[in-house]
Amino acid sequence: MTTARPRIALTAAVLTAATVFGPAPGASAAVSNVSVSGGFGLGFVQYGTSCTYTVTVLGDGVGALEDRVNGQPGGGTFGPIEQVGPGKFTADWAPSVSGRHQVSADGVVTEVNVQKGYDFGIVCFTLPEYLRLPD
Repeated sequence: MTTARPRIALTAAVLTAATVFGPAPGASAAVSNVSVSGGFGLGFVQYGTSCTYTVTVLGDGVGALEDRVNGQPGGGTFGPIEQVGPGKFTADWAPSVSGRHQVSADGVVTEVNVQKGYDFGIVCFTLPEYLRLPD
């Protein structure tokens, strides 16, 4: 019975230290949510090529951002990741190809459908694929 008390005390000390000091350096960040700011569009299409959106990540940190389109890497580019508040990180995202994009941070994914975008300077507009502006 007396050997149980030192183990309980040691376990409590380890748990307290883990809570106070956080994860060990190099441990993966715990991301809880990834979202992409919406754009202007007709119908359900809100994202377009040639446009830039803000990716917001909630969590303890962000190791990397990734964009896969139709299951393949290389669907767009990201700007630098910046911390904008406690547990909140943002980065610019510019999709370069149309299709179903999976934007992810450390394994947490959000999906968006990207069509052709029309950048008018202060606004970027997206039309459904069956409608096109003249080139």
